[in-house]
Amino acid sequence: MKQIPIILIIMCVTIPIVTSCKKAEQVKVEKTSTSQGDKTLEQAMKRASRDLRRLSNSIEGRDWVEIEMWTKELEEGIGYSCVELYMAEHRGISSEFVILGSRFYDTIRKLTVSCKKHDVEVIDSEFKRLLKTCDDCHDIYKEKEDLPLMLQN
Repeated sequence: MKQIPIILIIMCVTIPIVTSCKKAEQVKVEKTSTSQGDKTLEQAMKRASRDLRRLSNSIEGRDWVEIEMWTKELEEGIGYSCVELYMAEHRGISSEFVILGSRFYDTIRKLTVSCKKHDVEVIDSEFKRLLKTCDDCHDIYKEKEDLPLMLQN
């Protein structure tokens, strides 16, 4: 008699598990090309622009938690997504691109460290430096995209 409730419990547990499991062919696996899931460079740059505005607002308000959070988002957004997508779209990057990327990462690192120390002066100067790295990269690579293909090299 005790076996019937045990059998019913086992059946109640195993039947939903067996019927809800999908076969391997039915599972769809999506591969995203970037850490934030942006599919195009334009999407990644829009996200980075939005994050940069949020970082700017956080710096103005001296919100240390948000400064650190948006700095991290920018590092992932520009440092990984934008760079990765740019390299995928433009084969053969220049050493100048690598140097600008290095400046960007250096600035992000200093922003993060100064945020933890609540160092207002360094935060302000590094944020200006960050904006300069963005402008420098855009000036160089936006101009190349506007040129006819034969003049880009």
